[in-house]
Amino acid sequence: MSLLFRASACLLCLSLVATARIEGAGAATPQQAAVAGNDSPGRAILQRKCAQCHQAGMWTSLRQDRRAWESTLYRMVGRGALWTPEEISAMADYLAQIRGPVK
Repeated sequence: MSLLFRASACLLCLSLVATARIEGAGAATPQQAAVAGNDSPGRAILQRKCAQCHQAGMWTSLRQDRRAWESTLYRMVGRGALWTPEEISAMADYLAQIRGPVK
């Protein structure tokens, strides 16, 4: 994998984490706050794996369901991200909660 692809994967993850922090501070329902709380495994993984390279501005306008987030994360694996399927699942769950489709 090229260094550029790995840097891009890290940049996306950092953006996801930073936006999650920003969006999490917005108007969330009590149920969303409980699910996407600070103790969410997905949030911790995002912070650990993605925040090293990504900025929030890269994805703040994205609203995707869980399946689409999982697809995005697997695309990052294809670009060099080193994540387990369990980590991807936890991150997709968390992202779907904080950046899911508008209802």
